[in-house]
Amino acid sequence: MKYYDPYDIWSLPSLGDLKIKWTQGKKKSSVIVPLIGILEIIAPNHLRKYMSVKPNIFAHVEAMRYLSGDLTPRETLDVFTTTRVRDCAWGLPFSWFSKNGVYPANTPYITNTPYVMEALLDIACLPEFKVKADRLFEQTWDFLETLEVMHSTSSELALSYAPIREPRMVVNANSYAALAYALHAVYGNDEIRALATERAERLINWVLAQQQENGSWFYYADDAPGNFIDGFHSCFVIKNLLKTQKLLPNLEALTQPAINNGWLYVRNYLYDPQHNLCRRFSHRSHRDPFRWDLYDQAEYLGLLIDFELLDEAQNFASRVESRFQRNSEWFCRIDIFGRPWGKGFRRWGITPYLYQRYRLQHLNAGSN
Repeated sequence: MKYYDPYDIWSLPSLGDLKIKWTQGKKKSSVIVPLIGILEIIAPNHLRKYMSVKPNIFAHVEAMRYLSGDLTPRETLDVFTTTRVRDCAWGLPFSWFSKNGVYPANTPYITNTPYVMEALLDIACLPEFKVKADRLFEQTWDFLETLEVMHSTSSELALSYAPIREPRMVVNANSYAALAYALHAVYGNDEIRALATERAERLINWVLAQQQENGSWFYYADDAPGNFIDGFHSCFVIKNLLKTQKLLPNLEALTQPAINNGWLYVRNYLYDPQHNLCRRFSHRSHRDPFRWDLYDQAEYLGLLIDFELLDEAQNFASRVESRFQRNSEWFCRIDIFGRPWGKGFRRWGITPYLYQRYRLQHLNAGSN
């Protein structure tokens, strides 16, 4: 299925050029950028239709849909085949404007590809699809090997977000890289398993070294301007550490204390007990007109499930759905005026939340 996205509006060449000028500080030559931002807040879907923005397919979203029982294996493999980048990875179909620079459309990302890898391993359990799924999974090794080495010692490793030069190291991206290498360490070809294990362990060591004394992780591994701590990226790191130590149990003595400290930070500083929702930030880099984000709720719900807090997860899910669902329609954000925003923007939190809700319902059904 195809969906609009919070960031697709800037994929239009004319707006993309203006966004680049704006981020470079050339405000006078790009005064239309804040106007587009205001219109997007007021009427995001109508603006996209008026600007002829095309909805897109996102492979990692379809991976979650498959794991939620929404897609058949055949449909999922077809999507993975047609959307792969460089024949070995997956990314976004539009340009992404980041503090790390501008990433062109169809750049492969380490944050997207592991979701597809996990779905491929599940599909490979089915004899009819095993050969194709295995082949697509094995090819992701080539993608991992194209990531730029940004930090390397005998015990630590940090890689880029994508196979391009980047000025800043991203913590959650390296937690995804650790997971991807751990998947190859267990399920990859015999000849690369030892190397994959070594890479995963060094990546984990680097991620753990970035953890602050209070248990948090900043988005970037530096103290430069623009850094932040937010809900869903913090949860990503913990989720990926949990998955990686499950694949490589020898890491547990090292990773479990960091997981516990990170989870304690999320519970104390990002969860809001008054509203029973997960806050967007505990350390901000910028202001915007949104108060709550469904992506934060999705990843927090996932951790409640991972830590087997199922009663709390059920209560939390009920609260989330009362805020982000209106007349059976899902929205990805709530603005400062309490209005839902981003109807049907499935990549940005909606599908991740529905996937976690599926996990919760599946576990509850199994316990009855």
